[in-house]
Amino acid sequence: MVACLLVVPAGRAAADDLADFQRARNAYDAGDYPLSVERFRELLGRDPSPSRAIREECLQFLGASLLFQGNEDQASAVFDQLLVLEPDWELDAAVFPTPILDVFARVKVQMRERLAALQAAEQQLAELERQRRLEEDRRRREALQAALEPRYLARVSDDRHLVLAFVPFGVGQFQNGQEDKGWTFLGLEAALGAANVWTFFSWDWYRREAHEWVGTTRGDQAAAYAEGYKIASWAVLGALLAAMVAGVIDALVLYEDPGTQWRMLSSDEVPDDRRLPVRDPAEFLPPPRGGPDETLPAAATLGWSFALDL
Repeated sequence: MVACLLVVPAGRAAADDLADFQRARNAYDAGDYPLSVERFRELLGRDPSPSRAIREECLQFLGASLLFQGNEDQASAVFDQLLVLEPDWELDAAVFPTPILDVFARVKVQMRERLAALQAAEQQLAELERQRRLEEDRRRREALQAALEPRYLARVSDDRHLVLAFVPFGVGQFQNGQEDKGWTFLGLEAALGAANVWTFFSWDWYRREAHEWVGTTRGDQAAAYAEGYKIASWAVLGALLAAMVAGVIDALVLYEDPGTQWRMLSSDEVPDDRRLPVRDPAEFLPPPRGGPDETLPAAATLGWSFALDL
């Protein structure tokens, strides 16, 4: 009973579609092309749609009816739909006149050209996608190879020492990398040191001169000079000590503890007996299932590190 309920309505719908197609065909054969266009379009627009065979017949007569009305653009669009359903469809020369056959042939040629262009575009897109996947595969392999490359570090010794900051004459500044300031302190302290030596020896010479000529004009003059050079010597010595203290304070304030410094070594700088083996990226890759286009997992965190004290 259920089968009968399902088959009988379907059979009735097909019979109705066939009868309506014949009515539309009668309008076409009678030359009433506006009516035939209306009936063919009404039949094609049904839901559910007619069978494929009826749709194909409707499309070819609808296109012919539109051509008889002078609507070549609409007729070409209808023929396009027909060729989408059946690319090898041919109009019957015994049913349709030559102008309609010519339009249909032109539409068919254009359809084939568009299909060929679409196929070429699809092939080009497929090739571009293949090239993209190959490039992505190559980059991932290179990234994996770089991640698996052993890394070698060497501790770099630093010559900076805190005790050198207490040395005057710009030594602390040179150690801190302040060469201009170092040369300034060196020149200033050297000049003050030389001036102190000169004033000291001058004071000592006039002092002995005053003792030798004591009680005379020459002795009094020498004693006055000695007193002046004595004051100058102490003043220069004070300036020298102040410059030294300032240089030491400056060096201590700007001193930085170098801490532990490391330098990346190239493989050529590492002795052969200390080198680590280079891992093959294939060890970490799954077996390919789709050839060279197989997508590789990211492995940016894999790697080796090795420290050397050189």
